[in-house]
Amino acid sequence: MGWEFEEAGKFGSERAADDYARRNNLDPRDVQIVRKGDEVELNIRRSALDRRGLRDNGEGRRDGWG
Repeated sequence: MGWEFEEAGKFGSERAADDYARRNNLDPRDVQIVRKGDEVELNIRRSALDRRGLRDNGEGRRDGWG
């Protein structure tokens, strides 16, 4: 059985997505960073989302949670 992930947003680079995950103290095992064309999609394991309110100042994020 695989883990369920939820999209957290699209970023302009892997670095921006990684910075967002680090700012929110996400365990690297709880995130997936996937390049899709000229954007990068950040997905977070659903069980990791249940425990936290993510901080988001929007830097580097192109869409996702508002």
